[in-house]
Amino acid sequence: MIWSRRIYSWDDFIEKRRKVGISDNVANRIEKWLRRSERALEKKDASFFSTRLPQRDLWRLYPEFKNRTAFLDIETTGLSFFYDDITLIGLYNGKDVKTFVQGQNLGDFESEIKKYSIIVTYNGTLFDLRFIREKLGQRLIPPVHIDLRFLLRRLGYTGGLKSVEKKMNICREEEVADLSGFDATVLWNRYVRGDDYALESLVKYNLADIVNLKTMLELAYQQLHETLLDDSTDCEFDSSVPKIDVSLKRKHDSVLELKINNARLVLVDTKKNRTPSRAIDRLLLRLKKKGSYPRIVGIDLSASAKRTTGWALLEGRRVEARLLRTDEEIIEATMKASPDLVSIDSPLSLPKGRDCTKDSCECRKFGITREAERILRRRGVYVFPSLIRSMQSLTERGIYMKKEFEKRGVHVIESYPGAAQDILRIIRKKVSLEDLKQGLLNVGLAGEFMNGRNSHDELDAITSALVGYFYLADEYEALGNENEGFLIVPKLNGKNSC
Repeated sequence: MIWSRRIYSWDDFIEKRRKVGISDNVANRIEKWLRRSERALEKKDASFFSTRLPQRDLWRLYPEFKNRTAFLDIETTGLSFFYDDITLIGLYNGKDVKTFVQGQNLGDFESEIKKYSIIVTYNGTLFDLRFIREKLGQRLIPPVHIDLRFLLRRLGYTGGLKSVEKKMNICREEEVADLSGFDATVLWNRYVRGDDYALESLVKYNLADIVNLKTMLELAYQQLHETLLDDSTDCEFDSSVPKIDVSLKRKHDSVLELKINNARLVLVDTKKNRTPSRAIDRLLLRLKKKGSYPRIVGIDLSASAKRTTGWALLEGRRVEARLLRTDEEIIEATMKASPDLVSIDSPLSLPKGRDCTKDSCECRKFGITREAERILRRRGVYVFPSLIRSMQSLTERGIYMKKEFEKRGVHVIESYPGAAQDILRIIRKKVSLEDLKQGLLNVGLAGEFMNGRNSHDELDAITSALVGYFYLADEYEALGNENEGFLIVPKLNGKNSC
C-alpha cells in the first residue's frame, strides 16, 4: 500500500516514486491518472472521482469539495417507500439552511440540489436517498454520496443518529433533544390537522439533524486520517454547531411565514386546505342500499384467551368497540351482531406447502412466510411472518376462527391494521394512541372510542372493520395468492402492484 510508504499526496508520489521501489511501468500509469485527477479537481468534477474511488474512501473528497457539499435529511409520512410520501427536506451547506415543504416549495429542491457535488446523510443509502429516488427521481442525487452511518461504523460508532451524536459528544437543543423519527410523523400529522406550530417543531427537529451531520463528518475525517495515515490532518474545520433560529407565524388566514435565521419562506396555506379527506363518506356512497349500511365486525385477535381481543362493530359512520377473551365470547358477540362481513387481524392461512404450524414437522421445509407478507415487506411495511415462533399460536387461532364463522355462513377476510393505517396515513398505536384515535376520526368514523379510554386492541379492531368497508366498496387490494389466500388492504391512488 502506498500509504505504508509514507506517500500521502500526489506530490509525494511524483517526488518519491523512485525511492520506494515502484517500477517505472507502474509509476507511469499512476502518474498518468494523477494528472487526469488534477484536471478533474481543477474542474470540480466530482463524478470523475465517484466512479474511480471505492465507496468507503469517498470521505477523502470532502476538503476539496467542501463548498459543494450539502448535508441532507428528509421527513416522511411513514417508513414505506410504496405508500408514504416525503413531507419535508432539509439542506445545509455549512453556512445556510433551506427547508422544502410538501405542498409548498418541494418542487424547488431539484434546482437547489443541482448546485452540489457531494451529499452527506445518515442512513441515506437505505432511507433518505431511496425515498428521493422513488418519489422525486434518480436525477436529483449528486454524484458523490457519503453515508455517515457506514463511515462512522469504521470508527466504532454504531446505532441511530442521536445515539451516535451522544457518543461523539454532540448535543442538541433541549427543545428537540427527545424527538424521534416517529415523533416527526406525528408532528406532520398534527400540522395537517391544523396545528401550525407542529410544523415549526418539525422544522427544528429536521435542522438539528442536518447541522449535526457536518460536525460528525468533520470529526470522522480527522479520526480516519489519523487512524489510516498515522498522521493528523492539516485541514482546518470549524466543527462548531451553529445556532439556528426558527419561528412560524400566521400572517393571516391563508398565509404562514416560516423564518429560519434571516431567510423567510411564505407558505400559502389554510387550515381548511389541510383537513384530511373523509374516506368513509366516499365508501358509504358506494355501499348505501335502501337506507341501510353493511354491518362489519372487526377483530384484533390475540394469540390466546389469556390476553384480551379487540372487537368492533361498524355500521355507517358509527362504531362501537369492546374487549373480549374466549373463543366463545368472540363468536357469540359476533353472531349476535348479524354482520355482513367479519374482518380479522390475524393470519388466516398457512404458507404454501405447510399443513401445520409446528417447527418440528417435516413441512417446515416450505418456510414460515406467505406471499402477502413478502409483498408488504417489499413495500416497506413491517409485518411478522405468519409462522415465526411468536406468531404460531395466533395463526392457529385465526384459522380456527375463520372456519367457525364460515360454518355459520359469515364471510371472513384477513386484514392487517398496521398496513391499513400506513396506507390511510393514520399514526400507529406504538407511536401515539391519541393520534391513532384522531386518525380514525379524520377518516370519518364516530363513536365513543373518541371519548373513552379505549385500548390499542379496540382501535386496531376498528381499523380492521374499516378495511371491511373498503373491501365491500371494491376499493381494496388482495395481497397473496390462491394457494395461501389473500390479505386485504385499502387501495388508494391506483397503486396495485409491487
